[in-house]
Amino acid sequence: MALTQSELDKLKQENEKLVSSYKATGCVCASTSPNMNDYKSLQIEFEKFKKDHYAERMKLQIELSYLKDIFRKLNKGKSDLSHLLSVQKHTTDKTGLGYNKQTTFF
Repeated sequence: MALTQSELDKLKQENEKLVSSYKATGCVCASTSPNMNDYKSLQIEFEKFKKDHYAERMKLQIELSYLKDIFRKLNKGKSDLSHLLSVQKHTTDKTGLGYNKQTTFF
């Protein structure tokens, strides 16, 4: 697949625009390969961050599991209450307990 000269020129111009906008952002990294010292320092900083926030993360995980348990109990209670209300009978209605429903003969 051969590119025409005009297509190559357009790509070169686009590349120059991207390079100039990249340099305009003030990036310290001039090379295309990542700087290993920057990588190692970021890795050390990340490990420090993880250690510093470990206790807070554990506290939030415990709180999350507690809230999930509360939510589960509330949903179960709601479904149990809905079931009780659906099968609720009047106190004088004794059907199902060995009694026949009384009929009035007036």
